[in-house]
Amino acid sequence: MRSFFQYFLIQLLLLAGSSYSQISRPSTSRPNIIVIVADDLGFGDLACYGNKNHRTPNIDKLAREGIKFLDFHSNGVVCSPTRASLLTGKYPQNTGITGVITAKSHRNVGLDLSEKLISEILKENDYKTGIIGKWHLGYDTIYSPVKQGFDTFKGYVSGNVDYNTHFDLENHFDWWSNISKSDEAGYTTDLITKHSLSFIDQNKSNPFFLYIAHEAPHAPYQVRDSRPERTGNPGYKPEVITDERKIYGQMIGIMDEGIGEIITALDKHKILENTLILFLSDNGATEVGSNLPFKGQKGQVWEGGHRIPMIAYWKGVAAPQVTDELLMTMDIFPTISELTGSKIPENVQLEGRGFRNILLNRAFHSTERPVFWSYKNSGAVRKGKWKLVRENQDYYLYDLSKDSGETESLFKQFPSTAKQLVDLLVQWEKKMSAIPAKS
Repeated sequence: MRSFFQYFLIQLLLLAGSSYSQISRPSTSRPNIIVIVADDLGFGDLACYGNKNHRTPNIDKLAREGIKFLDFHSNGVVCSPTRASLLTGKYPQNTGITGVITAKSHRNVGLDLSEKLISEILKENDYKTGIIGKWHLGYDTIYSPVKQGFDTFKGYVSGNVDYNTHFDLENHFDWWSNISKSDEAGYTTDLITKHSLSFIDQNKSNPFFLYIAHEAPHAPYQVRDSRPERTGNPGYKPEVITDERKIYGQMIGIMDEGIGEIITALDKHKILENTLILFLSDNGATEVGSNLPFKGQKGQVWEGGHRIPMIAYWKGVAAPQVTDELLMTMDIFPTISELTGSKIPENVQLEGRGFRNILLNRAFHSTERPVFWSYKNSGAVRKGKWKLVRENQDYYLYDLSKDSGETESLFKQFPSTAKQLVDLLVQWEKKMSAIPAKS
């Protein structure tokens, strides 16, 4: 009799534990998605990636309690191309966006409206969609985010604006509410946080996709009380900034504060456990920031130009870990579509590879797919541990497993590997050159 009661008690406890587990485990069905993109933030600019000077406690928390990626890369080495890849799931060259869409020369250029954006896919699947911050995929209102799948747009369309006056490099006022200019006072980073919080509050009862495209820490280097650099008056002479690196660090800190407010709001609304947060940069840092331990910077195909910080945080779902899987910005689109159960139309040809299984702590089968970069007269291809770089007509070959700093070229020592990668890069560039460039 005693053994019967022991057996009964054990079964009861197992059933209770199973029920509790099912109740307490966050749902992975139709999660909210928040993608936060910093602008010109280098691999070595965050404390959780080794920076000793910048305080980023909230981003560090995401990294500590989430997944920190060590081999994640932007598709572009400048702003517009990477943003095109993020939203289309393709190489930027395949969208015609090959470089910066500038305020001076490209005011009639934008991401082709025929492209199917992740925002459109999610909207068709009953998600509320919003972009807060930088668009940089077309100045004309025909290219507005609200005409490309976003319900809400608060921010600017150019590459950067004065943080306090919101004038772009050509002294055009550039702050928008959907398709209308909005004369709204405030420091850009604070406004981005404010409108992000508002979007979350308004849509907390619905599945939502929120793309937070920060200006920080892109130039101009300004904090809340900085004097304007642009006023709309071409004759205006701004003061000379002598402590750019100090201000740069402060700008990252202000962005981090805003991210902390967003985490707090999600927790307050009891939706933190049903929200995936991705944090990344659009390319490497300029000389003001840090891309250590890598060579190169923004605008270059060396590792420092495109290896970026990337963090995935999903409380209760994505177990804390550090991964060195080779992934790119274009891989985010298919990952989101997989997680949300969103069907991709047959005529949409994605080039990204989804990494849902990493987020859900499942087996992820690595492949040595070749990945590519191209900008102006430079190109690069990576396959496994090998990376080939072409600068003008010169070629360099590196074994990144031993030389991630790209210090010693092995082009002559490994001729067969070099030839294989040269052929891959040439074939890819021929394929991409058939697509008209937009910039």
